[in-house]
Amino acid sequence: MSDLETQIHDLGRRARAASRALARLTTGEKNHALLAMADELVAAAAPILAANARDLAQARTDGLSTAMLDRLTLTEARLAAMAEGVRQVAALPD
Repeated sequence: MSDLETQIHDLGRRARAASRALARLTTGEKNHALLAMADELVAAAAPILAANARDLAQARTDGLSTAMLDRLTLTEARLAAMAEGVRQVAALPD
């Protein structure tokens, strides 16, 4: 098995374990976690955008298409929209 396959299998195992733990949480606990994620997206905008800029530079070097670069590009507005989307999920009925 390649390193990538090993990593993917490990991520799958960890996701399965996390899903079991999440299934036992109350609605309030899940919503609290979702709102904390949304807040962290906003609070960590600067390092997220810096990391995205590095990734985009590498993607340009690797020859990714303009369309793909656009899809991968994060902006403050896109991060804010992501945070708002997470908040909307928290507002949905469980």
